[in-house]
Amino acid sequence: MLRVCVYPSDEAGYFVAHCLDLDLVGEDKTLEGALSELLEAIETQIEACEETGARLERFAPPFVWKYYRDAQKAGRKIADELMERVFRKANARLQCARRLQNLLENVVGTRGIPDECLMPA
Repeated sequence: MLRVCVYPSDEAGYFVAHCLDLDLVGEDKTLEGALSELLEAIETQIEACEETGARLERFAPPFVWKYYRDAQKAGRKIADELMERVFRKANARLQCARRLQNLLENVVGTRGIPDECLMPA
C-alpha cells in the first residue's frame, strides 16, 4: 500500500501530490492534475526499477510524514469521486494504472486543500 499526502505547493496556486513510500511527487494547478502527475511518476519509477533491478522503496522527508499524520488524524481523506476521475483518465494512458488503484488507498489532504475535494466528515 502506498501512502499519499496532497498539500499546497510553495508556488502559489499549485498543489503537490507526494507519495511517502517512494518519495515521488506530482505538481499541478489542480488537485486532479497533481495526482495524475504522481501516477505517471510512480509508473515511470516502477518500470525503471523492473528494468534495472533497482530498489523501489525510498521514503519522503520527515515534514511530509508530519503533514500526512496530521491530515490522517483530522480525517482529511481525498474524496473517492476525485480519485475515481483520476484513475479513469490514467487508465487511458498508463499501463499500470489499474494496479496502482489498488495500492493508493491512503490519500489524504492537508489544510489548504479545498473541502469539496475531501470525503464528507
